[in-house]
Amino acid sequence: MVLIKPLFDDLERVKLNFLKTCEKLVAAGRLEKEEFKDIEVLLDQMEEYEDQEFRSELGKISKGLSDFLDWE
Repeated sequence: MVLIKPLFDDLERVKLNFLKTCEKLVAAGRLEKEEFKDIEVLLDQMEEYEDQEFRSELGKISKGLSDFLDWE
């Protein structure tokens, strides 16, 4: 139980950093606003996905931009 809060906080921090990066991609014209909104929804619902399914959905939304991520 004690470890849940720090892990949750870490996950939320990663999500926020990921969204900041996506905002920069939108500003640079490399990601559409609609794609950004879809990524927000996906991140909010990420616990409902298996790892591979989440990666696949993210890849579809981002048109492969997420392929650069090191998932291991």
